[in-house]
Amino acid sequence: MKRSQAALAAFTLIVTLAVSTASAQPILFSFAALPGAVDTCKWFDDNISDRSVDALTRQTDLLFNRVALPAGNEVRVGGSAVTGQGQQLIDFALGSRTVCTDSEAIYGPTPQPSAAPTPLPT
Repeated sequence: MKRSQAALAAFTLIVTLAVSTASAQPILFSFAALPGAVDTCKWFDDNISDRSVDALTRQTDLLFNRVALPAGNEVRVGGSAVTGQGQQLIDFALGSRTVCTDSEAIYGPTPQPSAAPTPLPT
């Protein structure tokens, strides 16, 4: 298993465990969220290049009904998913709506491994 796949699997496990003990988490960044549970965001991201009439209609509806996330509000994460491209998604209740967005809105940026150091000239 590649190192990035192992890191992704570990992150997914951490998010899953965090969901089971879901304490309130503050929204760290101001993002736009799509209406619906995490499977809505996963479908949207995985089908962004689909140009069929049905897909375009659903994409337009989701974009038209998106909501801005107010930074600092506390929310409880309800579910998580990973897109086909490896992006982490979450859903939570914001007021009376369930919305989904990139997990960075709550957990901050996912740490990336640093590049290998450049060898010194000999």
